[in-house]
Amino acid sequence: MSEYRYPIQVVRGVPVIAAPADLHVASAGRLRKTLLRLAETGHVTVVLDMSATIACDAAGRAELARAYKHAAAEGGDLRLVAGRRALSEVLAGSGLERVIRHFATVAEAVAETPAVRIVPFGPVARARSLRPSGQRAMSVR
Repeated sequence: MSEYRYPIQVVRGVPVIAAPADLHVASAGRLRKTLLRLAETGHVTVVLDMSATIACDAAGRAELARAYKHAAAEGGDLRLVAGRRALSEVLAGSGLERVIRHFATVAEAVAETPAVRIVPFGPVARARSLRPSGQRAMSVR
């Protein structure tokens, strides 16, 4: 896996990202790239395993808020895994612990609902294959 993304494990069809111990400016940027890559492949529901995270600065909290808003806008969900105490310490004062759903284990986070995955459309079919046989294509200039 390339150095700019975090490890991703797929559990019951839901991507699970292992967050770092310290979610700060640099690691939040890597998290954003990882989440964007998942979105490009159609995954809108993501679990972020923060069970090993002990610190999260303003950049990390901002990235979590952005990821949550993006997932919700696409009909998906961002789910956090961490104990209630650890989560409140890491996200203290941000209010995110009240907005973003959190679970004690990865199994609980993926068990609740199936993942929503939007499959991007393939290349547009050629106009020739859509025309009835014998018709010529019109050129637009």
